[in-house]
Amino acid sequence: MASTPIITRLHRKRARSRGFTLVELLIGASLSAFILAGVLSAMLMIARSGYLLNNYIEMEKEARTALETIAVDARITESISWQRDSDTSPLDGIILTAPGATGIRYDYDSAAGTLSRTENGSVRILVSGIQSLTFSAYKYADATGIEMIVPANTTLSNLNGVTKMMQISLSSIRSRTSLVDATNNVVSARYVLRNKVQTN
Repeated sequence: MASTPIITRLHRKRARSRGFTLVELLIGASLSAFILAGVLSAMLMIARSGYLLNNYIEMEKEARTALETIAVDARITESISWQRDSDTSPLDGIILTAPGATGIRYDYDSAAGTLSRTENGSVRILVSGIQSLTFSAYKYADATGIEMIVPANTTLSNLNGVTKMMQISLSSIRSRTSLVDATNNVVSARYVLRNKVQTN
């Protein structure tokens, strides 16, 4: 009878030292898998969002740098030469000539989706991934003040003479595999050609 409590204590000790049952292991593994899947999904979403944000920042920086470069050239130019493929096609380029300097050419290549700057034979791509780009020309009119010029209604020589302001609108895109496309729309301020004399 004296040994009964000792045996009971040994049984209890053995019961406490036993491992997990198969059911307990399966439940624990399942919970761990769900938690791990949630953590990995969150990390993937954060990484994708960061990559997409980086695309937006890259496009915004590229576009703003390009427009600021054009602004600097436009402010000092004294003559302007618009470029287009035909009399009815939209404007796709421009040559800005500063006093005592060679012309600086800006070209929009719709096939390649690029806006380039050419100076002294050196070509630099300012913006890539462009979906659409529009050059707009403006003039001062006595009756209406600032007036937009419709390129299709005037010849290039006349357009070059009457242009006193210009503006650029562009839409660019960055496409990445397994990510949503990042798009950016930018409209420049109207650049006043301070040194250019408007001819009517």
